Amino acid sequence: MPVLLLLFSTTLVWALMLVSNRIALTSFAVDAYAMTCWQLVFGGMALVLLAPGRRIPWRQFALPINWAYGFLRVLTGVSWTASLLYISAPESGILSQTGMPMAALAAAFILGRAPGRSEWFGHAILISGALWLAWHLPGGFANPAVLLMLASEVTAISSSVLAELHPDNQVKDTWAHLRFTGVLLLITASVFLIAPPVVEFISPVAIPYISTDGLFGTETLIAGLMIGILFRGPAMVLTLRSIKIAGVEKYILSTSILPFVLLGLEMLAAKFDLTPTPTHDSVFWISSLLVMIGIIQITASKHRHAAKTKRIAATANTPATQSTT
Repeated sequence: MPVLLLLFSTTLVWALMLVSNRIALTSFAVDAYAMTCWQLVFGGMALVLLAPGRRIPWRQFALPINWAYGFLRVLTGVSWTASLLYISAPESGILSQTGMPMAALAAAFILGRAPGRSEWFGHAILISGALWLAWHLPGGFANPAVLLMLASEVTAISSSVLAELHPDNQVKDTWAHLRFTGVLLLITASVFLIAPPVVEFISPVAIPYISTDGLFGTETLIAGLMIGILFRGPAMVLTLRSIKIAGVEKYILSTSILPFVLLGLEMLAAKFDLTPTPTHDSVFWISSLLVMIGIIQITASKHRHAAKTKRIAATANTPATQSTT
């Protein structure tokens, strides 16, 4: 699959999952925490069992790095889903753009891939868009969604770095990779079951729905089954593949179109009375414009930086250059 198509598909599937979550939260009597847990269980089981006759990788359930990844994904998912209690899905997408400069910093200081200087200007524009929206939310920067989305992005970038460095994410066998992804989902689900007291302790704001009391509600089970198999499992497969092939920073850059995909999907859902009709004011559109300008600047800078690096490498490998060394 071409890299651009892979990255776009990943963003689209995540958007479909987020809007489906919002539909479940606003239109049906589901328990948000329990539903997310069931998504991970059913999505993970589907991936592990997808290749019948193949050995289940039991050793992966004992790797500390997998449990660290699962814990980070729990924090990411809980924080983002909780933010949807305070803001719309497209607004959460705008606030999620704070993850892009974090990814650039992680790539520079952890993965050894420093971005071009002009790229930071794009990050500054992008952050200004997120700050503009946050400032105009009810309560401003004290709105719970701001802290929740910031926590979500910190943990999302941390888990993405772990995924890029993870040796089992480098395998070329497609079935083995699916099973590895399934194991991560099942581990994450296990963390969900044991984590409520820990999440409540470290959460930046009170999250009212962190409880496993509604674990066996009928609508919660059905929503978890459908969203888990249709979206959560495929989203994780595509995410790990994107990080492996494109790297953390390009993967995060590709998710920058998420607010606009979410906006279109949420408007479509509203037409069928599945979610409240989005009513975005000028603040949202100004924020969206700033985010788009930042994306364009970052993309152009990456292109120029890659071309410059390629020219330097080509010059260093010319016969004339080699003969003088």
